[in-house]
Amino acid sequence: MHIRIIITFTISVAAQLLGTAMLPLTQGLTRPVPTLVGALGFLIGTGLMARLVNSGVNLSVLVPLVSAAVPLASIAMGVLLFGDTPSVPKLALLLAACGLIGFATKL
Repeated sequence: MHIRIIITFTISVAAQLLGTAMLPLTQGLTRPVPTLVGALGFLIGTGLMARLVNSGVNLSVLVPLVSAAVPLASIAMGVLLFGDTPSVPKLALLLAACGLIGFATKL
């Protein structure tokens, strides 16, 4: 059961990252194919989150985890795919925020 939750969570985050990766390619939602792919990515990611909640994962745990995973992975994706150069303070602040989110879920 736990492996299914981890796999579903991973696919949900990956789908949301696909949606995020499509944003620059949509050119302001004017290109139909990247817009559709991005919208489907967000829809699938959110739908899988709903399935996780339905299977018993607490929303108070799921949302903070997704809120930490998606921005971190988005930064990595931006660096690797789009040549972004995030600043050290930005990365440090985001990592600290993710740490606080993780701490808060344990309370």
